[in-house]
Amino acid sequence: LQEAGFDASILRVAYRIDPDQTYVVVDVETTGTRSANDRVTEIGAVKVRGGQTIAEWHTLINPERRIPGYITQMTGISNDMVRDAPKFGEIADDLAQFLSGAVFVAHNVNFDHGFIAAEYRRLERRFHAPKLCTCAGMRKHYPGHGSYGLGPLSREYGIRLENHHRALDDARAAAELLHMINERRLAA
Repeated sequence: LQEAGFDASILRVAYRIDPDQTYVVVDVETTGTRSANDRVTEIGAVKVRGGQTIAEWHTLINPERRIPGYITQMTGISNDMVRDAPKFGEIADDLAQFLSGAVFVAHNVNFDHGFIAAEYRRLERRFHAPKLCTCAGMRKHYPGHGSYGLGPLSREYGIRLENHHRALDDARAAAELLHMINERRLAA
């Protein structure tokens, strides 16, 4: 369709296990909850293939606005920490290269994907990637939990999550959930 001039892209994929499939599990920390108004302050990404981590990528981001106190309290990311960090436009190419050819995975994927897409839109660039949600996958393959938040699931399954609400640690924990989901799917 793109070759015929249509604005088309793959937004969803069928969730199947392919040992050669590359996934990038992403977590973002932000100045708030609305991608139209708020900005990214940190990105952590874990590249996974065959159940193994093959690369990691992480950076703080200068959001070009103040980080509210309650966000600093939750994440530990302060205005001082991001003052000299790169702006999103300075890391956009590196991030796109790291994500290239992979399925975008996150815990509550629409939040993280939405913020990354909004940052690229501000640069007048498109961002589309097939996406998978570890929260939805855990609900489907591990039913019956009272909470499907990353913290409670990590505690329940003994997944290391020392710095919850820091992007790279959250991405690592979500990568472990992805591995659990893929194992359950393989056993079915």
